[in-house]
Amino acid sequence: MELMAYLEKSGITIYGLSKKSGVPYTTLSSICHRKSDINECRVGTLRLIADALHVSPLDIINGSLVSPLKHNFIDDSVAIDLSDLPKMLKNSISELEDYDRENDPTFYSAADTMMLMADRFLAEGVIDARTYDLLARKYPIA
Repeated sequence: MELMAYLEKSGITIYGLSKKSGVPYTTLSSICHRKSDINECRVGTLRLIADALHVSPLDIINGSLVSPLKHNFIDDSVAIDLSDLPKMLKNSISELEDYDRENDPTFYSAADTMMLMADRFLAEGVIDARTYDLLARKYPIA
């Protein structure tokens, strides 16, 4: 399976992979849309992508990525006090809880977006590291 198909089946956006891997969005977009040849990528770039996806760089190069297993990413054992969270984050979490996580691939994109928001709030000091860690444990992105 090629990288773009793998991302779609995983519910991962190119933007989300960019944030998770550190590879520029434009580079990933070129690879995924076949504007750049994966065989001409730098080894470091392939390694960053593979590490972010928890796959082998050779699987990316060979197009032999295996369709990911469906997971229920919400860890219901993690309790988060919503009263201290910014309204945008509360709304996002409320939306996540309403998704049919088993059958709706947009759930993963929504979780990814929520964690990007949490990244920003952490950097700005709006939420603390403990709260961020709880969010990351409860809603890990693929």
